[in-house]
Amino acid sequence: MGYYVLGDQGQKYGPADVATLNMWVGEGRVVPHTMLEDEVSGGQIAAASVPGLQFQVVAPPPNNPYSQPPMGQPMGQQQPYQGYPRGPMISADAGAGDFRTSLMCAGGSVLLTLFFPIGGLICAGYALRAAQRAKAYGHPNGTIAVVVSACAMGLWIVTRLFRYRHGFF
Repeated sequence: MGYYVLGDQGQKYGPADVATLNMWVGEGRVVPHTMLEDEVSGGQIAAASVPGLQFQVVAPPPNNPYSQPPMGQPMGQQQPYQGYPRGPMISADAGAGDFRTSLMCAGGSVLLTLFFPIGGLICAGYALRAAQRAKAYGHPNGTIAVVVSACAMGLWIVTRLFRYRHGFF
C-alpha cells in the first residue's frame, strides 16, 4: 500500500511505501502531524496513524529542569541557577542604522550649533552615542563615525567658547 505525502502548499510527493516513509521519517521529512493521502482510496490521514511508521520516542522532560546539576557535576554539588549567559546584543544590520544616525545627527549638530546651541549639544551627544554603538556592533566605518561625532562635539565647544569670549553667549 502506498501513500502520497501532502506538502504545506498542496504539493504531492510519492507514492511511497511504508519502508520509504520510514526512511523519510529518519531524515525528518515526515513528522507525526504530516498529512498523507492513501494511494487507493484517496483518504487523508496523519502520519502518526499509519501502521508501521516508526517515529522516535522522546523521553518526557524532567519535572524541574533547573534542579538538575550542570553536565559533568555530581549531584551533591549543585549550584543555584544563574540564568542563561548572554553576550552583547548584535544588530541585524551590523550597526549600519546607527552609523547613518550618527552622521545625520553630527550634521544636524553643526547647523543647530549656530542657531540653537542647546539643540546642537543634544544632537552632538546623540551622534556620539550612535557612533559608539555602530562601532560596538562591528560596522566597518564605526571609528570614522566616532571621529566625526567627536568633531561635531568639539565644534560645539569651540563656538561656545568663542561666543562666551566675545559676549555673545
